[in-house]
This record gives sequence, C-alpha cells and structure tokens, in this order.
Amino acid sequence: MSTPIALNSENYAGLDTGIQDILKLGKRALITIYTDAAGTTIASDEHGEINEREVLSIIFTASYHNADGNDTTPFVVVKFTNGNGQFVDYFTTVDYVDDHWYKLSEKAIPSKTF
Repeated sequence: MSTPIALNSENYAGLDTGIQDILKLGKRALITIYTDAAGTTIASDEHGEINEREVLSIIFTASYHNADGNDTTPFVVVKFTNGNGQFVDYFTTVDYVDDHWYKLSEKAIPSKTF
C-alpha cells in the first residue's frame, strides 16, 4: 500500500501528473484525503468521508499580494464528486499547514452499448 502524500502546492505537480496518467489510461481518477500522514483517518465533509471520490479538476494558486497589499498563502483546490456522482464539492488545503494527505486510485469507466 502506498504512503499518503502531503496535499499542498509543493506536491501539486505530482498530483497533476498522477491524475493525468490515470486519465490517459482511459480510467477515472479517484482521490482519498486523510487527516494524518499515516493514512489511517479519512477526512470528511458534509457528504461523508472523502474516500475514492472522482476527481473533476485540481487548481493551484500561488501566493500573491491581495487588494490590501497583504501576501496570501498558496493553496490547492480539489474539485470532486461526492462519491456517487451527484454532487460536486471542493476541498481546499492551505500551504504551511500540513494537515491533509492524499492517495490516488483509479476506476474503470463502464462500457455502454446502444
């Protein structure tokens, strides 16, 4: 079993590549988000555990000066379904606070015949 990877902007390129590699295989990219580095406690939101949810997109925003002249903290946003494809949800993690880790997995896209 693979070790969870910190969900932050430093690891964004690896997350992006991992998702693209899964998609290039013609499969769906799934993400599980944890609240501990060992991967024993799955993070939750209002829809339940964030366990093998289908990834729709990921976004990285670097630090910048906001309108007040203050520096912002870099962050990563993961957009995914709620696990059964009915809801779209967002998960945002802020850099410099290592409190979430992730693992990617894949799921075959079912064939349809008409």
